[in-house]
Amino acid sequence: MAFGSLPATPSLTLPESDPLVHGFVILAFFVHAIFMNLVVGGTFVMVITEAIGVVTARGDYRQLASTLANWLPGFLGVAVVLGVMPLVFVQVLYGPLFAPTVSILGDHWIVAFLAAMVGYAGLYGYSHWRGFLEQRPSLQLALGVGISVMFLGVALVFVSASVLMLHPEQWENVRSQGFSAVLSLPSLLPRYGHLMLAAMAGMGIFLVCYGLFLSPSGQAFRDEDPKDRYATWVRQYGVAWTLTGAIPQIVVGPWLLLSLPSFVRGDLVSGQSFGSLAFFLALTAALLSLVLLNAALMVPQARGLAIGGMLSLVVTMCLMMIVRHAVRVTWLSQQYETAALGAKDQWTVFFIVAIMMLLGVGLTIIMVKAYQKRVRVE
Repeated sequence: MAFGSLPATPSLTLPESDPLVHGFVILAFFVHAIFMNLVVGGTFVMVITEAIGVVTARGDYRQLASTLANWLPGFLGVAVVLGVMPLVFVQVLYGPLFAPTVSILGDHWIVAFLAAMVGYAGLYGYSHWRGFLEQRPSLQLALGVGISVMFLGVALVFVSASVLMLHPEQWENVRSQGFSAVLSLPSLLPRYGHLMLAAMAGMGIFLVCYGLFLSPSGQAFRDEDPKDRYATWVRQYGVAWTLTGAIPQIVVGPWLLLSLPSFVRGDLVSGQSFGSLAFFLALTAALLSLVLLNAALMVPQARGLAIGGMLSLVVTMCLMMIVRHAVRVTWLSQQYETAALGAKDQWTVFFIVAIMMLLGVGLTIIMVKAYQKRVRVE
């Protein structure tokens, strides 16, 4: 579809999907979002941790930053592989909206992919040149900040595409005024802030899991043991980052809710739909997680508090994935006529991509096992 022929209010045909398809859409995005959060939030956390280590000369921070630097390239590779399926689902289900949106954001879309590749290379350089970079902390931090900014920019472009596809009436304005017109869409900034804070919270949850892994439950805590002290510190540090991402949502969440159209907001708080039920359950789980995580921050030796807070927040994130999809379905179904699409060709594309994704995941697992074997031999 050429830019010059884009209608201001296009005539669209959208699919009515069965519950199984909706479940696949939510699951595909959730799996991708896990690693996406680890990359976007993890890069930011790594840079801040590195900076604290440089300024304070504390070995715990430098050690954790080094660990994150070794993990993040792998996380990004998995996120890219798992990100194919959500894009395929969106294209299959909402092609009349998604394809023109990508075309309108063409230049930014291309720059985003280039930035992702450069960031990928930067993460590898940050890890493999660590010995060289540690002798030049200013250069190390500058490289880390540059990588983090790239990933934040990539996330902004993807969020912009997700929001712009819900506003086809704004396509002509964006085409004529540029990216500034996208930034003026009511729900863009709160949605972007919501996701970036969720990325920090997700990385915090991962650090809590890592700290729990470092101190198995069958072993009693020994304050004189450096490994136990480090594991407890990692858990506490992870809880702090989780709260850093979760507490501001108290402001950003209502901002995002109020930015939605009235009919979408009304459906979400009506208590009469599955998305509404997920929304209120997510709020309850979020409040529980804040209470438990705050207690875990004050009593870091209490593993149960950290585990309970972490699990509550994971449940919150799962439910918010459902809410996110419910918002999109409500938004589109109440504005455009829905009709079933021919499934033959669409399912063919789906199965081809699914097979490719499984092959990619299998190859990733083989490479990880080969790397672990090499490390054990060395």
